[in-house]
Amino acid sequence: MYRIKENYVGVKEIAEFLNAKYTGENFDVKTVSSLNNPKNGSILFFSEKMNTKFNFKDQIHYELKKLEAFDKIILIARPGIKEKINVPLIESENPRHDFYRIIMKYFSENRFDSGIHDTAVIEKNVKIGKNVYIGPHCYVDKDVEIADNVKILSNVSIYGITKIGKNSVIQSNTTIGAEGFSFSFAEDKFVHFAHVGSIQIGENVWIGSNTMIEKAQIDQTIIEDDVNIDDHVTIAHNAKIGRFSQITVGSIIAGRAKIGEGCWISPNSVIDNGFQIGNNCVVGSGSLVRKNFPDNCVIFGSPAKLIRKN
Repeated sequence: MYRIKENYVGVKEIAEFLNAKYTGENFDVKTVSSLNNPKNGSILFFSEKMNTKFNFKDQIHYELKKLEAFDKIILIARPGIKEKINVPLIESENPRHDFYRIIMKYFSENRFDSGIHDTAVIEKNVKIGKNVYIGPHCYVDKDVEIADNVKILSNVSIYGITKIGKNSVIQSNTTIGAEGFSFSFAEDKFVHFAHVGSIQIGENVWIGSNTMIEKAQIDQTIIEDDVNIDDHVTIAHNAKIGRFSQITVGSIIAGRAKIGEGCWISPNSVIDNGFQIGNNCVVGSGSLVRKNFPDNCVIFGSPAKLIRKN
C-alpha cells in the first residue's frame, strides 16, 4: 500500500517534528533503514520493546556499535543508549512509534489514490463517501455503505448490510459479509441457518489480506473503531471486537465471541463460540480460549489458563 521515497530532510527538522531533544550537528538524511541493514544518510531506530502497552520485549540482539562505521545516520532511541554508542541520537520514549511517524511524514507515499477500478463491480444503491479507493476485481453488494477515505484493495468481496467507517483499510482477497457456518440436523439432512444480520466496521480499522468476516445471523457482527486485524483471520457471525484491539495472523474469533477493548490476540489463537475476554487482555500464541476471562488478564494454553493479571 505504501512505497518508500527519498526526501532530503534535516535532522533538526525531524527532531522538531517529533518535539524531541537533539543537540548535535544538523545534516540531511535521505531515506530510512533498519538495524539489520544500516545505510549511509538514513534514519533508523532501536527499541528494546516490540509493544510498549504490554511491555513485550524484542528478542533479537543487535550489535549497535556497528552503527559507528556509517556516515550521516541518525538513530532514534531511548536516552540511555547515548552512553553505549557514539552516533547522532534523537531521544524518544517510544522510538518505534516515532520512527513510524517519520516514515509517514517524510519517506513514504500511498500507492493508491481515490477512484474505482474499471474491473470492480459495484451494485446499485451502494453509498460511497469521498476519496474512496476500490481496487481491481472487487465486488460490492447493494446495501453496503462505505465512508470517506476508505481503501479497498484488489479482489475484495463485500456482501449484505455492511457499514465501513472512514479511514479504514481492507487488504486484498478478503471477504466481508460471508454467510456463516451454522446448520441444524433433522430428518437425516442438514439445514443451513440463513444469516440475515449485518456487519458494522468502525473508523480507522485495518483488515489484512485473506481474512474473512461473517455477517450476523440476526443482529450484528461488530468491529469497533481503531481495531487492527491481521492476515488469515476468521471472525465469525455475531462476534464483537472492542476498540484498539489487535487480532494477529491465523487467529479465529468464533461465533458470538466477544473481545474487549485494547486486547492483543497472538498468532493462531482461537476464542471459541460465545466466550468473552475483558479489556486489556493478552492471549498467548496458539491458545484455545474456552471460558470467560475478566479485564487485564494474560492467558495462555490449550485450554487457556490465567498466567497473571496485568
